[in-house]
This record gives sequence, C-alpha cells and structure tokens, in this order.
Amino acid sequence: MVAAQRRASGVAGSPGADWSDRLARFGLVGKSILHAVLGLLALELALNGASSEEASAAGAAAWISDRPFGTPALWVVAASLLALAVWRAGTAVNGDPVEEDDGVHRAAWGVQAVVYLGFALTFAAAARSGGSDSGSSGESRTQSSTSTVFDWPMGRWLVVAAGLAVIGFAIYLIVRHAVNGSFAERLRCPEDPVVVTLGRVGYGLRSVAYVLVGGLIASAGLSGEEERAEGLSGALQRTAEAGWGRAVLVAVAGGFLTYGAYCVAEARLRRAA
Repeated sequence: MVAAQRRASGVAGSPGADWSDRLARFGLVGKSILHAVLGLLALELALNGASSEEASAAGAAAWISDRPFGTPALWVVAASLLALAVWRAGTAVNGDPVEEDDGVHRAAWGVQAVVYLGFALTFAAAARSGGSDSGSSGESRTQSSTSTVFDWPMGRWLVVAAGLAVIGFAIYLIVRHAVNGSFAERLRCPEDPVVVTLGRVGYGLRSVAYVLVGGLIASAGLSGEEERAEGLSGALQRTAEAGWGRAVLVAVAGGFLTYGAYCVAEARLRRAA
C-alpha cells in the first residue's frame, strides 16, 4: 500500500498519468454496462426459465442492439472496452499507481487486456452488422477449446485442472474483495458504506457465477463429456434447470447488477489510475 502511494505521488499530474486515468475511468463505464446487461439476462433466465439472449458478451451486444439507439450504444461500449484493454495493457507493462504491481499482478492485467479487447471486438462487430453478427458465442468458444484439450495427452485431467483453477480464482476474489474488502484501497473514500457494500456484494455474488462455470468444466473433464464444458450462459442455463437453481440465479443476477453499479462508483471515485 505504501509503495502504491509513493508511485501515485511520483506520477500524478504527468501527461501519461492523465491519459491512463481517463482511459481507466472511461473503460470502467463500459465494464459497468456489460455487467449490468449480463445481470438483466441472468434475472430474465431466473424468472422465466429462458432469456432473450445468452449471458455472454455476444448476447449482451445483441440485447443492446435491440434497444432504441442500440447501434450508437454498441459503438460507445466497444470504445469503452477498448479503452479498458489499452489501460490494462499499459499497467501490465508500467504497473499501476494504485494497486500492487508485482509479476503476478502484471501477468493478470495482461490477460485482462486480451479479454477486454475480445469484448470490444465483439461489440464492434455487433455495431457494424446492426446486431446480426456479434461473433461466436462464449459457449461455442469454450466447447471448442475444451474439445482441443481433450485430444492432448492427459487432456481430461487438464480440463479438470482448468475447472478447479476457475473455482480457485472465484474463491480468491471472494476472500480478497468480498471478505477483506481490498478493492476499497483503490478508492478516494475507502470507508464509504454504500460503495463498500456495492463492492463486497458485487464481487461476492459475481464470483458465484465463476464457481458454476468452473464446476461445469471440471465435471466435463471427470465425465469425459466435452459438451458439458460450457461458458457462463450454459452454466446459468443448467443452474436454472436445477430445483434450487432459480434462487442461485437471482443471487448471481444481483451480483452482476451490483458489480456494475460498483464499477460506476469506481470510475468516479478511483484514485489516480
């Protein structure tokens, strides 16, 4: 924390810091919109047993496209997510003045940059085509990747390990942010009860979705049924079909919506980005 404060004081006011800060805040708005739409789709699935679009970046883009002024909105979200990708690529190289910047964090930010770039391209593709083409679904990409790994030596067990890694990451997020509230260190008002509650609830319940996805991937490896390895949308659909699933989906939907609200708060209240 002290090291982060020193870095912040050393770069604050520099042109590079100003641009990084603007990219981060603009990018967090797009991240907020993405999670809010995912929350609405998950809630629709919980209440109706089906949703108009799959709960993925492609599904969120298609959902926005169907709204009034959908195409302009898609371009805005695409630009925002691209800004987020550029910012995270920059922090992977130069570090972050707010957060720790050891090798593990920098590697994670590099991965995030690639993920956000993929989201940005998905929204841009939907905007270009008027929503008719937003790229391949998260389910098909997950199943295709899993099918490839199944063909490797020890492939089934690598799939199991990947599923367990996703679950482990979810537990890490729950402990670090929902329990310990580490995200508050990024804010100018780390003791604001409303923002802290949004962050704890958002991080905690959103992580339940990762547990569901990781569980499906691991079970696909254990059973040898590669078609069971589905992404977020498939995990939520399978959960909806379980007797206890609707309540879990409502919680996950609430987590996405709450996390989206937290991202808006962080865009406004984050210390130097």
